[in-house]
Amino acid sequence: MRSVSPDRPTLDLAAAAGAVALVFGFALDLGTKTYAIWHGGLGLVVYNDVHAGDFRRRIVMSLVAIAVTYALADVARRRGIGRLWGAWIGAGLLVGGVMANGVSHLIWSAGVPDFIHMYSLSPDVWNVADFEIAWGLTGGMASVVAAAVYAYVREHRRSSHAVP
Repeated sequence: MRSVSPDRPTLDLAAAAGAVALVFGFALDLGTKTYAIWHGGLGLVVYNDVHAGDFRRRIVMSLVAIAVTYALADVARRRGIGRLWGAWIGAGLLVGGVMANGVSHLIWSAGVPDFIHMYSLSPDVWNVADFEIAWGLTGGMASVVAAAVYAYVREHRRSSHAVP
């Protein structure tokens, strides 16, 4: 077994899982948009050009999401909570969706292709990136809250079982 030097950074497996989620989400979204355009999607393909030209803002938002996740993961590590797998995977999905929609404006001049119609819930038309953004944000926050509750309960049990 090889020991790791304290001054040498180690690979955080949770952050690596987040990077995989980012790449997978990005590719899945662009692939489904391309398929929808070629094959008609799940009904009509609608092009959304509302946020055209905001690619820089998307990059800044993505960097902020990664920085916040890193800060939360660092606090969790220092407090002994463990790796925040859900936060990293959620950040990966969030950033993958945000960047895929941003790149879509560059690929398709008409705008971002939306093709998932949910008439029973809303008149809005979505794409896979929209779901990635929603699930990434919700799942990431929920996992941080769950980790904090778990740590609180663990510490409360530990202190109640302590011998006076």
